[in-house]
Amino acid sequence: MEYLSIILKAHFGLAYISLVLLLVRGFLAAKAVNWRQYTILRIAPHIVDTILLITGIAAVIIFLSYEFFTLAQFSWLLPKILFLVLYIIFATKAFKKGHPFSLKFYLLSVFSFMMIMLIASFK
Repeated sequence: MEYLSIILKAHFGLAYISLVLLLVRGFLAAKAVNWRQYTILRIAPHIVDTILLITGIAAVIIFLSYEFFTLAQFSWLLPKILFLVLYIIFATKAFKKGHPFSLKFYLLSVFSFMMIMLIASFK
């Protein structure tokens, strides 16, 4: 259980970092500032989101390895995955290089991200 606690804390922390990076990029894009000129804003979201996904998968695998957890207890997982896919689609459309910033898709990506966090907090 010690590993699970560490993985979950990392997952939660990474989720907040990912949200902050999304909000900063959206704020700068809305102000017509080229956020891509900042290496940290160009690279960090990919690294953080990849580790976030890995820790999420690891947590589910660890949960399922315990005999007292069943797949039925993970009914929250499918909606979370659905909103994750929507978040990826909307964020990609909002920040697509060579296209104007789309506030609509940005707000949809923020909404999707918040739904992921809401589902996670009420599971």
